[in-house]
Amino acid sequence: MIGIFHVFMWYFLLVLYKGQIKGAFGIYEPVTYKTGCTLWGIFFIIAGVFIIGVTKYPTRSGKLGREVSHILLFFYPLEFSVALTYSICSCSNLFRRQSDLTSVAEEAENTF
Repeated sequence: MIGIFHVFMWYFLLVLYKGQIKGAFGIYEPVTYKTGCTLWGIFFIIAGVFIIGVTKYPTRSGKLGREVSHILLFFYPLEFSVALTYSICSCSNLFRRQSDLTSVAEEAENTF
């Protein structure tokens, strides 16, 4: 679906680009043509065809990829929980430190 969307959007922009009238700033040259927007669509379509082929006839690499996916699905919630815990602890420490704030001049005087 993403590949078809890219190809149709490229065609839509091509129609708009062809129908332009020269304005005060000249003719707009779309960046999508210079970056190869249709190639992205074609790559997505080819990748989809390969994925469908692999699911019909699983190979050893397909089974390995499935196992890697299972491992990643385990580690994503673990990573999220560690990041959430770290951010909660960091935010709670911010509120405790506000009472201990001193100016730079006071810190300099205390060190001498």
